[in-house]
Amino acid sequence: MGTTFPSRIRFFTSLLGSHILSGAVIEPRALNELLPDWQALPGHPMTQLATSSRMLFLTQQHALPIPHPPQMGNDGNYILSLSAFTRWLASIAENEYGVEIYPGFAGAQLFYSPEEDSYDPWGNKTRSIQGVVTNEVGLTRDFRLKSSFEPGMAFRSKATLLAEGAHGSLSKMAIARYQLRKEAQPQTYAIGLKEVWRVDPEKYRAGEVIHTLGWPLDKSTYGGGWVYHMDGGLVSLGLVIALDYKNPYLSPYREFQVRLSYSLSPSFPELLECIAHETSSIL
Repeated sequence: MGTTFPSRIRFFTSLLGSHILSGAVIEPRALNELLPDWQALPGHPMTQLATSSRMLFLTQQHALPIPHPPQMGNDGNYILSLSAFTRWLASIAENEYGVEIYPGFAGAQLFYSPEEDSYDPWGNKTRSIQGVVTNEVGLTRDFRLKSSFEPGMAFRSKATLLAEGAHGSLSKMAIARYQLRKEAQPQTYAIGLKEVWRVDPEKYRAGEVIHTLGWPLDKSTYGGGWVYHMDGGLVSLGLVIALDYKNPYLSPYREFQVRLSYSLSPSFPELLECIAHETSSIL
């Protein structure tokens, strides 16, 4: 048998899943391979199967159905909250596999080998990543030590996986040291605005998946939206806008609020109560 090494995860928010608000449509194939008996595990959030998928092109007056790309089919997929999914996976990792998770301890810097013992993608000798150093906590605004001060901890690891999102600070360090963007196409970015609403029960259609193009964005602005009818009478609504938009006066948040007011189609539910909201950057 191979040697098993302890796994540790640093999570930069104090509550697991608190920064992953978005509703999502999940294909369960990878989960089936990772946890074949996941349906028998307690508390799993995969409770709402996707029952239908549509794509609409919106104008200010009309919601026009357009062909649905086959690669976006959702037969056998589930609609869920990514926040709930993250918390559930964390509980499985901790309780079943002994993974150590440290909420609230962000990585402050990479921990490098003391000597040049590796090579970057271009053949230059360099120091390898051997772990992460967490941030110091318990400091005043002028960096004086409070009674609750705790120094950063160095976590050594056989392998370090960076999953910080669009432009994380540790990822930027690794990109710069190992020249990972050399001879690469420029990175593109977008902003995603999303909210979870309780809706009119008469307009709630459990399992319905809708993706949209068009209004309120103009033809020179790349982006699109979604409406996911999740479990429990909740609906996830979102709008993604690429950050290369030409209009300097465009406000992504205002465009999203205009999008939420859309009520021309019976597919768009009447919004009663906003449960949660979030904005995030997207690669």
